[in-house]
Amino acid sequence: MWARKYSRCRKCGTTEEKHRAKGFCARCYQQEIEKKHKSHPRGLKIASKVLTKHHLIEEYFKRKKSPTDIAKECGCTRQFVYKKMKELEIPLRTKRSARRIALNQNKLVFERTDAEGHSHSVVLHKVTLNEKFFSTWANEMAYVLGVIYTDGCLSYRKQVTKTTTRRLPSLSIAQKEPEFLRKILVLMGCNAKIQFRQRRKYGNIVAGAVYSFNIDCTPIFQDLLRLGLNPTKSLNVEFPSIPREYVRHFIRGCWDGDGSVYYEKRRPNYIRASFVSGSLKFIEGMFTEFDKAGFSKRKIYIKQGKVPSYYFRYTGSHCIKLYHYLYDNVPSTQYLERKYKLFKQFCDKHQNRLFKAIYL
Repeated sequence: MWARKYSRCRKCGTTEEKHRAKGFCARCYQQEIEKKHKSHPRGLKIASKVLTKHHLIEEYFKRKKSPTDIAKECGCTRQFVYKKMKELEIPLRTKRSARRIALNQNKLVFERTDAEGHSHSVVLHKVTLNEKFFSTWANEMAYVLGVIYTDGCLSYRKQVTKTTTRRLPSLSIAQKEPEFLRKILVLMGCNAKIQFRQRRKYGNIVAGAVYSFNIDCTPIFQDLLRLGLNPTKSLNVEFPSIPREYVRHFIRGCWDGDGSVYYEKRRPNYIRASFVSGSLKFIEGMFTEFDKAGFSKRKIYIKQGKVPSYYFRYTGSHCIKLYHYLYDNVPSTQYLERKYKLFKQFCDKHQNRLFKAIYL
């Protein structure tokens, strides 16, 4: 395969030249770029008079225009602008700063083809967020932390350039329900885009459809490490030390991630709420907090497999108590609507009859 989505160059049909981008070989890609930048009328004599040192400094540095933008306004080529800047000893931006400006101005656009073969334009944008979100305890911070403990992933993303290789600290969260991710992003003050990956099959392994977003932010990454997370957390993570007033919000985030609530098929009026984790230490830590909150003891079950997992569950009247523990005085921005409605539906129907049982 010559490239991931193309068997040969879109323009010349070769596979001998190395693939560069957008389905073009290196030679054709360069020709397309030059064609794009030379598509405007030329007027070098007029441009030479307009492109003074004062004008270039004003447009390039103060108004943050690119050489291509300046060239289009002056009716010349981008190369001519570069030539004038070199003659006038005006320093060029670094690639990093140029890309940052292009991101802020929504200039980075590329074509993406979905699984059905439809092509659409994607505009890259700069991701902004509250970098101090995990620095101070709060209800919403504890909730999002619980989500990350269950559905989040810390990793070091490799970024390779011609001269350097960098490891970027990265946070990603994946879920089957986009509503969940949208709420998390709003709470974090983040504008990251939610990506969708369709159901895929790799040999005998099937990866279901999933929504996700990714954030590269060193302060966020470092705060999460300080709070007990690590890049290989799933099997050895422990329940973190949390101020007492925020524990239930953290557990609600965990339950929205790896917990479930459902009615049994054989007993339509019988509700169960269960929580599963690959870490026994995490389950035991959560049990300790439930014990402090007055919940009855539960049995921890083991699900055998290549990697064992651990789970426990509540039923009937205990689910009513769990509902009040998780959701009392909590705004709708801090829980997954689907699970909340199942809890509430059962409680509204059975709470009066089972009121006494809640406090046994």
